[in-house]
Amino acid sequence: MNSLNINQKTLLWLSSGGVSNRMTAKLLDYFGSPGEIWDNFEFEKNNLSFLNDRIISGLTESKINFEEKLSEKLKREKVKTVTIFDEDYPVKLKHIQGPPYVLFYKGSLDDINKTTIAVIGSRKATNYGKWAAEKLTGELAELGVNIVSGLAVGIDAVAHKTALKYKAKTFGIIGSGINIVYPKKNLELFKEIWEGDKGAVITEYPFDVQPIAFNFHDRNRIISGLSDGILVIEAQEKSGTLITAGHAADQGREIFAVPGNIDSLYSKGTNALIKDGAKITRSVDDIIEEILELKERVNKQNACADMSTLTDDEIKIIYFLKSGINNLDDLSRETKIDTGELLSILTFLEMKGAIKVSSDKVSLLI
Repeated sequence: MNSLNINQKTLLWLSSGGVSNRMTAKLLDYFGSPGEIWDNFEFEKNNLSFLNDRIISGLTESKINFEEKLSEKLKREKVKTVTIFDEDYPVKLKHIQGPPYVLFYKGSLDDINKTTIAVIGSRKATNYGKWAAEKLTGELAELGVNIVSGLAVGIDAVAHKTALKYKAKTFGIIGSGINIVYPKKNLELFKEIWEGDKGAVITEYPFDVQPIAFNFHDRNRIISGLSDGILVIEAQEKSGTLITAGHAADQGREIFAVPGNIDSLYSKGTNALIKDGAKITRSVDDIIEEILELKERVNKQNACADMSTLTDDEIKIIYFLKSGINNLDDLSRETKIDTGELLSILTFLEMKGAIKVSSDKVSLLI
């Protein structure tokens, strides 16, 4: 790997030394920048009352040849890193409350900023839940939507496998070190995601961190943070799935929930979400309605499919729009269609999803 800059070196040093995301925020607030932390830690370490002696001692010891040792391990494990100061850090994640300063990942982050839906649900999924997860994930994947989930058994695994089946990018967010596969039964799924150009397995935790319960609580904010909306398939009343939904609400993400049997333990959470205002989701159309970029994409696809039904005047207008003429007066003059009739034709084209009219300008959507 290339030589680390001071921001990368400092944040990776802190993370590898067991400094949590919250403590890193405190250190940045105290010192002002990663570079200042690296340069002045030894002078100030006795004043850092929010760090315990074990961590301070460990950081002092690990600083010697840190970059060389880390680079060797990253290369050996085929792991990549990205920090919040890097250009390729996921855009949506950067703007959540408490974004992770460092991400370790295996695979590729290409396309991670494109339209993404988190598909989450119970580990003990019912047949109905698995069917709904496969159906809705497949329809989203066919639209070119990224799928993010938590790489757990149950709904998560179905979501990832379906995304792979339909050649969509999928990103699995784990609550352990990048070299720890949990649950172990998903090892082949982990490998399938990170090999090739199919997505990535991502974590904020450094090497060797075990999958303890608290990690998953924090992990869930990343799942929702990477998404434009979350789709909850099945959930019990008190579950990690609902914690993710809570993060999504705080982050301003759309929340979609699949309704379930009122007698089912695994539908109590989703039905409660719907009662509290989540969008009831019976088909992929319910998701498309709420995600603007997705709605525009579908309208464009539909418009392209309907090109054969356009009239001669509609085709003429589209021709001139493609040539760069988008002013109403100019369009009327070039097409030799009077303004009143032109407005009527434009209305039909807009209904077909081919154009968008705003003020005196016309935008082509196909």
